[in-house]
Amino acid sequence: MKKSPHIEVSRHEKFREDAEYIQATSKEIENRILTESGDLFESPRQKEELHVTIRIACEFHKFLLDFGDVPPRDEAEYVANTIRSGIDWFMSLASTCHYLDDELAAWSYDRQAVSNFLDLLSACMKQCEELRAPSASLGTMLARLLALTHLELVFMAQTYPFFLHSYTKEDQWLINRT
Repeated sequence: MKKSPHIEVSRHEKFREDAEYIQATSKEIENRILTESGDLFESPRQKEELHVTIRIACEFHKFLLDFGDVPPRDEAEYVANTIRSGIDWFMSLASTCHYLDDELAAWSYDRQAVSNFLDLLSACMKQCEELRAPSASLGTMLARLLALTHLELVFMAQTYPFFLHSYTKEDQWLINRT
């Protein structure tokens, strides 16, 4: 069955809008962090660690905004693979941030904070809001970014086994299997 041209144009327009949102949001956060960080991210490699981590966080945020509490399977799989592609970058950024003395940069996470997708959605939205708050300090922005990254990894870990199986039983994360 051939798709109508209108559907293809709408899809293309949605893709373009998503890319613009992710790029603008990433740039805003990255510029604020770089402006306030002094020489913390002076090497090209450190800037790239920051850039990739922020971009993936923004993609994950956009995914949550778009699909809410029941994301389609293909979208959930795509974002889980995007998160997986950034693991080395996340680890390097966490290592860079580990050396900060700023008390505000201390970050932690509750290992039992999310037991289902709705809890994860709520926790992620809160971290994103605090990350983007105009009054957020450098330490707060980095702490929220690392906490959000932790939640991305929780999402990836909880959804990844699902993609390997073709059974139809709904899982605890409410992924729409259609």
